Amino acid sequence: MGFIRAGATGGGGVSRTFQFFADSLNAEKAEAVVAGAEHAHLRRVLRLRPGDRILVSDGESLYHAVIAESDDVRTVARLERPVSRAAESPLAMTLIQALPKGKKWEWILQKATELGVRRIVPVVSERSVPRFSGERAARKRERWKQILKEAAKQSYRSTIPELLEVTPLDKALGMNDASLKLVCAPDAERGLKACLNEGDATRGVTVAIGPEGGFSPAEIQRACSRGFVPCHLGARTLRLETAVIKVLSILQYVLGDG
Repeated sequence: MGFIRAGATGGGGVSRTFQFFADSLNAEKAEAVVAGAEHAHLRRVLRLRPGDRILVSDGESLYHAVIAESDDVRTVARLERPVSRAAESPLAMTLIQALPKGKKWEWILQKATELGVRRIVPVVSERSVPRFSGERAARKRERWKQILKEAAKQSYRSTIPELLEVTPLDKALGMNDASLKLVCAPDAERGLKACLNEGDATRGVTVAIGPEGGFSPAEIQRACSRGFVPCHLGARTLRLETAVIKVLSILQYVLGDG
């Protein structure tokens, strides 16, 4: 699944940029197709029409394109040439995040996407409050995926972050092969800066962040036994959402594209 970012002229001749995810993209046929809710938004809300110039992605590469045809069912875009620079970070960043209370999780999903995270693993820890199962879990997951999609569109990313199922913490800790693995621990001897200066992120970085009460000492110990390095975030106590933004921003600045 790719995305389309369209340029159209609104009132007063001001150029606007829009982005949509395509149902299919075939580079050999030089064609991308948008259908469903995305097509409805493109056609009925934004009123884009044949001739509007757009960008199309197959999830990895971007192409200049133009809308060739659009009807009540779908929009077809014709590919023209590749775009040399995409909005994806060179840093393979995974976020293991213990589920927080209320709406904080949806906010974290949005901001993690904007900051370039490639994979998000929601986990259940000792101090996690939310518990999801069965049909309710399926509904929640669909909503979370939609939030990721909209955040990717807003930030002009060519890919939507991978969202794993809600996973027990111990299982999630053993699921990745990043060369740098960090776990946030307020009582850690070293801060995030020192850990980054001494770490190797050539195969990506994974960071594990606890819920509002943080990970328990036993959970941090188990993370360390799986190769995670404990790090603190400074002398000040941060809210969970602030901690997430701080960690991801610093990782992207130091190891990614700034």
